[in-house]
Amino acid sequence: MKVIFLKDVKGTAHEGDVKEVKDGYARNYLMPKGLVAPATEANLKKLESRKDKIKAKEETKLSAAKEKAEKLSSLEINLTMKAGEKGRLFGAVTSQDIADAISEQGIDVDKKDIELKNPIKETGEHTVTIGLYKEAKADVKVNIKAEE
Repeated sequence: MKVIFLKDVKGTAHEGDVKEVKDGYARNYLMPKGLVAPATEANLKKLESRKDKIKAKEETKLSAAKEKAEKLSSLEINLTMKAGEKGRLFGAVTSQDIADAISEQGIDVDKKDIELKNPIKETGEHTVTIGLYKEAKADVKVNIKAEE
């Protein structure tokens, strides 16, 4: 089914995109939530008239995300955790822990935006990537020290 995205759907499309999606996904999930509209002639004409607004909105989001990425790149997070003799942590540092530490610095980040393949289980310096919006990403240094 061909649809017009009315809002951003993470991992699928951005507002204003016209894409082909599976019928069940469109009917059972996207349409009831008001995220898409069928790509009819009338809806496509409405989309054309809204393209400029959508593009301006997109540029605003991207510039705000790049600004936030700049702030995040200059951050260095220090965490203290209980650890064994060889620097192996009792437990692990998860994306939630990192998001909380960043929030304490005054910048809000969703834990889902933190690209952490596996929880950090060792002390030392680690680099964590945060994907904010499209190509706006930031690398944050996370220093984990053993509790004394």
